[in-house]
Amino acid sequence: MSRTERQRRVRQPMLGRLRLPHPLPSRPRTRVASAPVQVRLQRWRINGLLLFCILLFGTIFLRLIELQVFRHAELSQKAERLIELQLPIASTRGTITDRMGNVLALDVDRKSLWVVPSEVRPERVVGLALSLSALVGRSPQELEAALTDLDRYWVRVARWLEPEVARQIAALDEPGLRLEYDPHRVYPQRSFAAQIIGAVNDNGDGISGIEGFFNAALKGVPGVREGEFDSLQRPIAIAPMREVAPRDGMHIQTTLDPLIQYLVEQELSEAVERHRADGGSIIVLDVRTGAIRGMASWPFFDPNNYAAYPPEVYGRNPAISDLYEPGSTFKMITVAAGLQSRAFTADTLVNDTGVIWRHGFALRNWNGAGNGMLDPSGMLYHSSNVGSLLLNEMTGPERFYATVAAFGFGRPTGVELAGEEQGIVNAWGGPNYNDLTFLTNAYGQGISVTPLQLVASAAAIANDGILMRPYIIERRCEGENCVETEPVEAGRPIEPGVAWTVRRMLVNSANHYAPVVWGPRIGSYADQWLVPGYQIGAKTGTSSIPLPGGGYDPEFTIGSVLGFGPAEDAQYAVLVKIDRPKDDIWGVATAIPVFYRIMDELMRYERIPPDPNLVSPGQAQARQ
Repeated sequence: MSRTERQRRVRQPMLGRLRLPHPLPSRPRTRVASAPVQVRLQRWRINGLLLFCILLFGTIFLRLIELQVFRHAELSQKAERLIELQLPIASTRGTITDRMGNVLALDVDRKSLWVVPSEVRPERVVGLALSLSALVGRSPQELEAALTDLDRYWVRVARWLEPEVARQIAALDEPGLRLEYDPHRVYPQRSFAAQIIGAVNDNGDGISGIEGFFNAALKGVPGVREGEFDSLQRPIAIAPMREVAPRDGMHIQTTLDPLIQYLVEQELSEAVERHRADGGSIIVLDVRTGAIRGMASWPFFDPNNYAAYPPEVYGRNPAISDLYEPGSTFKMITVAAGLQSRAFTADTLVNDTGVIWRHGFALRNWNGAGNGMLDPSGMLYHSSNVGSLLLNEMTGPERFYATVAAFGFGRPTGVELAGEEQGIVNAWGGPNYNDLTFLTNAYGQGISVTPLQLVASAAAIANDGILMRPYIIERRCEGENCVETEPVEAGRPIEPGVAWTVRRMLVNSANHYAPVVWGPRIGSYADQWLVPGYQIGAKTGTSSIPLPGGGYDPEFTIGSVLGFGPAEDAQYAVLVKIDRPKDDIWGVATAIPVFYRIMDELMRYERIPPDPNLVSPGQAQARQ
């Protein structure tokens, strides 16, 4: 037996005796750890790193010193400007009323709609645009563009919403929508006295009428609120707040009488429509003070929506801005100038041949017919052009134009309205004067005036020769401090005796044209009282219309009547002017009935007792 076999036999019994249930795990083999490798950082690297850190912290330290010490004040101011704001507090524009206190213009608080695009939820843009479109009257596309315009902090999408619309928008409760108060000018009487009151644009500035003339005073002085505000301009509660209250605008009471203003507007509107005229003006002036009680011009406009009209409609008041040649109404000035200068008397006679040659031109009456020997009263009665120029030759250009200037022609009246013109008078000694124009001026051609200038001159004749400055403002109030307008005398162009004489002539003239009103009603075309029970002075006029290229319009004219009443102790001067009536080439039949109705209503309104001796046969029955 070999040695190997003996060793196997000896080991087997030992294994049987042990009987281990599980084999013993093998013993892991032990590894010998290697020694760590030492890395040595070179000293220059450490010094470099240390130097970099020192420089870095030094730079930060120096920057802190710069910001906290040297630039402290500057940066503090910048920071304060981000949160400390000066927000304006809008002042309330002053109200405008008539002489009875009825409001013609006022500011009301309306809400305007703004959107903050950054706060609008993207998924709500389309639906919100559709909802707002129906409320504010803008297209969904426009609103969608505004709601998504992230280049702007906020965008105004609708202004001056009606209260009910504002409530509906607020009920949407959408983030990104802002309803802000925005003062809005409102004219509760709409087109009533629109040319006088004027209009205010979207920037809050008056652009015509009283609104334009007194714009700065009506606007007042805005206030200011100073303090710290967040990004939505909401005040920070813990920050102090400083406020300077606004000073509201001046309140203005006009001289307009509501009944008279309604009367002239109604009469003008009906006359323009009935005669298919292009326009016209009517003015009623208080003779003794110069106060304007009524002033209307066609076409009317609504200042609540002035932009819907042409600028020449809402931006101009024809009663003070439109120049025209007054025609035969100016003959009363021609007579007054001659009587005042003693060039002739009320008994002076001139021969009206119907046509007369001067400076190579034929000057003629309206119908070319002569009236024979005429005194100044007969010249006015027949409205003789030839008679007026013959009388004016007696007066001479120097004295004639001196009286014309004394009556206020060629310069503004000074009325408190924007856009007043001064007229065109080519006076003696001026660069544009010529002898032919001097003669045609005698009957109101070749000279341009405003309607207000003309009615003011008639008021002076009615007021014993005292010319009063026309005015439209009766009272101005700033808070509790009110200033009444005092009537201002603008001159005395003629003596009281001359004024009385001209008035008597104008009463005859008015009676001569009364059949235009009363002939169809009572069947008599004889001279009679124009307004039964009262002596009314008046002069008609047919004005030729200059053409841009020279000459006069051969087809259309301007018809007018200028007068006052009662003739003695007069209350009102009235001008009725109708432009280009299509059914009356002379304009007389157009303007006289309007003048009669206005003067008749004014006498009743002032409760002036009628004189029963001043009633022509049949007139009393016709008025019942």
